[in-house]
Amino acid sequence: MHASSKGSDEGSQQSLFSLACDAAGFAPHVHPDELRSVRHSCAGRGRRDVVTCQDEYRDEFVDEVGTLDTLVIDLRGVAFPLDKFLPVVPRGMFDRNANEIPYPVVGVMLNDILTKRVSTRHGYYYLPEDTDINTEILKRPIFAGKHVILLTCGQDILIETLWWKRHELELFKKIASIGFLAVTGMNFSIFSGECPFSHALNTMKGLRYCEALDHLGVWAVPHIYAINAPQQERWKDWLNARPHIRLVTINTQLQRNRKRDIRELVLTVEYLLENTEVSILLHGRGIGLSPHAKKAYALRLHYAASGPLKSAVIRKDKSPSEYIQIFVNRLTAADW
Repeated sequence: MHASSKGSDEGSQQSLFSLACDAAGFAPHVHPDELRSVRHSCAGRGRRDVVTCQDEYRDEFVDEVGTLDTLVIDLRGVAFPLDKFLPVVPRGMFDRNANEIPYPVVGVMLNDILTKRVSTRHGYYYLPEDTDINTEILKRPIFAGKHVILLTCGQDILIETLWWKRHELELFKKIASIGFLAVTGMNFSIFSGECPFSHALNTMKGLRYCEALDHLGVWAVPHIYAINAPQQERWKDWLNARPHIRLVTINTQLQRNRKRDIRELVLTVEYLLENTEVSILLHGRGIGLSPHAKKAYALRLHYAASGPLKSAVIRKDKSPSEYIQIFVNRLTAADW
């Protein structure tokens, strides 16, 4: 899922929608300035896209996560050296030899550890009702001798359905039983122009996901979206109060062709680099980062992508290691 796919979270002029938004009642977890960017109605939404401050079951959704106060969440810190690049293994490589990927740590996508993946029907994504977590996934040949990080991101239908069915599926117990090196937080959507209550709620859902896995002994890596200054500051305060958390992740995949989204992403990444000591795993290209940031914070920037290995599977003109090397060489290019 993604941040700000409905336009930029910018502009100081209030709209009629922002004047009608009631999210200020959730301060300090929502800053009054955030209401100025509301560009969509909070009323009569029928829970389409987001849960707003005026949803009739709003309080039940808050009860589900306990509070909107992220400061109640703490996670264990784990020190594990990561390479600059984390190859994400596509499903088409699961039965290939592990030696084809010359990295000790690799990633795998959430959708690819399901018994039945997200599919399309009549132009819409859907998740099969009888899908489950494949707890034997790391027995596939490609993962032999590897440390594997589960990247818990994907389409809205995937993330929201698994969250909704988390108890029925025993989601946390099954993921914890697999033996991943780490699991990243769920990337619940943060839409620009939408009710900031929905932002606070989805941020808390992502942290509760991490907390549940943390309690089961899993290294849970928080996933961060922040599309305005108050959200960036809240994440800064949260991280600086927990200096033992040394790694977070940010999904950049769906921002690659949206200039406003890219700008918001870059601002958040550079803000966290400048104001915290945390390292950042960028899932996708580090597009838009300034040469100064890439050089000054090179040791704290890591990149995860499936593109090189997908290219090796589809094109078959170069080996996986050759495609990985091409990608790694481009990480310092001026246009990234």
